Amino acid sequence: MLNFTESDIFSGLKERNLIGSGGSGQVYRVAANGFGSVAVKRISNHRNSDQKLEKEFLAEIEILGTLRHLNIVKLLCCISNDNSKLLVYEYMENHSLDQWLHSEKKAESSSASMNHVALDWSKRLQIAVGAAQGLCYLHHDCSPPIVHRDVKSSNILLDSHFNAKIADFGLARMLVKQGELATVSAVAGSFGYMAPEPSMVCRRIEHTLSSSTPLLSSRRWSFASCML
Repeated sequence: MLNFTESDIFSGLKERNLIGSGGSGQVYRVAANGFGSVAVKRISNHRNSDQKLEKEFLAEIEILGTLRHLNIVKLLCCISNDNSKLLVYEYMENHSLDQWLHSEKKAESSSASMNHVALDWSKRLQIAVGAAQGLCYLHHDCSPPIVHRDVKSSNILLDSHFNAKIADFGLARMLVKQGELATVSAVAGSFGYMAPEPSMVCRRIEHTLSSSTPLLSSRRWSFASCML
């Protein structure tokens, strides 16, 4: 049961609480009454991208709202009205893997002491195993299987103990049951994390569950790119 209200969330959407932003909107750290901190993603409201963002908003609710796994970020609730679309998640104290990797590169380029680098090999292994367990759950334990389609370091979040949690399911798709046809975009994800084969194909394909192996293989490519 959630102990906070819509007003608690809206009152925390202030510039001083902004912790991130991207193409789909802004993310805020909000102190929810009786619940501690939560992360709130406010979906951008641009007319020329409304349809795309609406689709991603609904996909996030449909897919992430049904998942409960140690290595999948938890969606607590959503708020939607004429003016705002908000997704409320558990707050990840150590932010994203992307931020840690970039901060390490900056430290190395400035000849900083390696003592300032927090991601030692034991933490790196922990993060890699946690992210792999999350993907394994999506691909093999969910029915129907779920393909994330945008696995990258900025979508791997870290809690206070550096446990990895996969986030951002706006591009995710459920694979249909065997024998049923589904149309899935051949190109989806972020440049630099996509497998080279599908990234060179600019068409839409029809497939059955039995032919979903290339989709799952491309996710393994994305995961390997993160680990590198």
